[in-house]
Amino acid sequence: MTRPPPPSFVRLLDMLNAIRQLSPFDTLNADEGLLLDALIVKWHERDDIMVSEVMSDARFGSQPTAYRRIIALRDKGLVCLRTDSKDKRVKFVEPTKLARDYMASISEGIAALGQSPRTV
Repeated sequence: MTRPPPPSFVRLLDMLNAIRQLSPFDTLNADEGLLLDALIVKWHERDDIMVSEVMSDARFGSQPTAYRRIIALRDKGLVCLRTDSKDKRVKFVEPTKLARDYMASISEGIAALGQSPRTV
């Protein structure tokens, strides 16, 4: 008996898992992945995300812990920190090309899922 194709959400999870198996995503721990996902949502809403804003978000632990996670994402090439031109004390967290490619891969995968034939 032939199994029917998996539902769209299973294919989506498979696609996300495959993307996350690629370097450097395979080195992200769960907390770094959560932070990256949250940053992607914030970048979709607006461009300038202050490091202090991320650090004050309780989902990411204490402020020092949140900062260490930002630095871990930076060290893995997924974010960069930009100093504000008017106030050198203010830093913004921005996606790198690698993070933008990651977001594009997910978007393309979701679009492909929407175009795949459906079976009941």
